[in-house]
Amino acid sequence: MALHLAVANRKGGVGKSTVSVMLAHSFSVWGGKRVLVVDIDSQCNASIILLGGRGWREARDGRKTISDYFIDSFKTPHTVPGNYLAVEVGDVTCSAGRRPKLDLLPGSLLIDEVQGDLFLDLASGSSGKNLIIDLSRRLGMLLRRWDSEYDVVIMDCAPGLSFVTHAAIAIADRVIVPFRPDYVSLMAIDRISLVAEGVTNLDELSAVPFARRRYVCLPNFVRGRGAERLLIEEVGITHPIMDMQLSHRDGIANAFEWSPEARTIDAKYGDGVQDLRRLHDEIARTVANNLTRAMGHTDDTHRALSA
Repeated sequence: MALHLAVANRKGGVGKSTVSVMLAHSFSVWGGKRVLVVDIDSQCNASIILLGGRGWREARDGRKTISDYFIDSFKTPHTVPGNYLAVEVGDVTCSAGRRPKLDLLPGSLLIDEVQGDLFLDLASGSSGKNLIIDLSRRLGMLLRRWDSEYDVVIMDCAPGLSFVTHAAIAIADRVIVPFRPDYVSLMAIDRISLVAEGVTNLDELSAVPFARRRYVCLPNFVRGRGAERLLIEEVGITHPIMDMQLSHRDGIANAFEWSPEARTIDAKYGDGVQDLRRLHDEIARTVANNLTRAMGHTDDTHRALSA
């Protein structure tokens, strides 16, 4: 059964796609895991990082995107999920030079419109009650159809809170919230945390111990300035926050230029490889420490989706 990680924040430009790809690279190469990246964002950044521009256009033209998968699955319940995947993607290799098991459900520029169309189609045959819940539940079921084929499914969520982002957060065993150390990000964290914990306000959120929360915040683009440190500390008062912080490094920024020639993960990330190692190790450790709770949430999610 796959472990589902959602990388989400209501705010754009905080590094969700880069963090998603970093986790995909590290879990597949260092962890030896079978990894699937699901690109939910209409900007398709994760897809372009992993496939290159030409590869993503070929997936789009071949109707192998998340939009195609959703449309076809709603029309034909027995749609084969594997038909929409790009396999062995990315431009990194394992130590022996072989490709890691890293696959992708490519993103689509039309995903926002498709969600609206699916909602309207559902509304036309419904009494009008619980439409949002029904659509999110069906999307969640579709996102879980690779449970037996992968060890880790990483869902790169779009900014905002669309139907499919809600579905991804609902089924996630862990929600990772990258943020820039600024006050706009702080307000966005407040909102995404309420969705992740299923509460309506910060007072209800404060009653949930940090150790029981499904989300964790990741400082990103950190330059080490005093004002940044103070804001990160302020976030840590209200929200669980990772021990490691992703620094603003050229190696990390340059790693997301897709190369037609695969290379080792050390060569790809350059001076950012130690940050990547710390990110991988902390998330892997957190996952291991919360495995029992995560599997309990998975069972609860399966029961909810089947209800």
